Amino acid sequence: MKAIAENCKSYGTGTHIERLLNYSVYGGGKKNRCQIVVDAFEELAPQAALTEANRALSAFLGWCHEVFHGMYIIMDDIMDASTTRRRKPCWYKLDDVQMTAINDGLLLQGIVYEVLKKKFGSMQNYGSLTEVFHRNLLFSTIGENMDLATMHQDVLTFTMEQVRHIAAYKTAHHSFYTPTELAFNLTGNTNLQILEQAKNILYEIGIFFQVQDDFLDCYGDPAVTGKEGTDIQDKKCTWLVATFLERANAAQKKTLKESYGKKDEKSVQIVKQLYTDVGLPEIYKTYEEATYKRIKEDIQQAKGIPQRLCQNLMDKLYKRKF
Repeated sequence: MKAIAENCKSYGTGTHIERLLNYSVYGGGKKNRCQIVVDAFEELAPQAALTEANRALSAFLGWCHEVFHGMYIIMDDIMDASTTRRRKPCWYKLDDVQMTAINDGLLLQGIVYEVLKKKFGSMQNYGSLTEVFHRNLLFSTIGENMDLATMHQDVLTFTMEQVRHIAAYKTAHHSFYTPTELAFNLTGNTNLQILEQAKNILYEIGIFFQVQDDFLDCYGDPAVTGKEGTDIQDKKCTWLVATFLERANAAQKKTLKESYGKKDEKSVQIVKQLYTDVGLPEIYKTYEEATYKRIKEDIQQAKGIPQRLCQNLMDKLYKRKF
């Protein structure tokens, strides 16, 4: 963490960058992505490579991904018109920031590539590590585009396939696969079959994580989750609405269409009542239990992947409240 800040001190905006990093990266959040890089490296690297120097490099790489994620959430909050993140106002909501936050997001992205070059530029795997970040940017923005496009779609046409597709690009690749891929590249391993098997499972974990986020956006306690839910107001294509459409009658669907995507509190409460009427809270509990067991079994049967990492991720996510 300190190493990244130190690498930025030579810039004329050093004080601003330090404040930006402290607010949007280091201050709050679970730092799961950084931890995945470290844990995946520990499990995937051969014993001879598990030196203190290499472990430090994995941590540095993890923090690079957290900085990249800081850029991602700044942009996401602006596009979703969110008000809070990590129990405090979104960065763009600060009076002396506002829409300059867009430039700040790009600044964080630039920092990642700059410090990557300084730290890994002379290493053989520099090119592959940089490529991982480039591909993550592409996949994340594709996922965001899919997500935002739903604002112009008839809510009654939302499908579960669409929910999974958006979650795979926007969440699974960025938050679960990319940090594992970074660790894999840091080990120097070239067995891409291992990475592909891990990808299939990590995508399922990421989709599971996004479904939980969808549920918590509606039913979570903002004091615990750290942010106010806006999926209903923003007309998001979520697991909740797709599941509702699979169970609702014609009258309920008509009411949903009239209320979904409206900003007023009355409309939001109407949608939440519709969800309750078809039993979504109970359906979610069944889904979470069944999916947890299924993915855990898939992890046990997979060969060569970082099994301990995947098992720990599922145990950490199971019945999470934030």
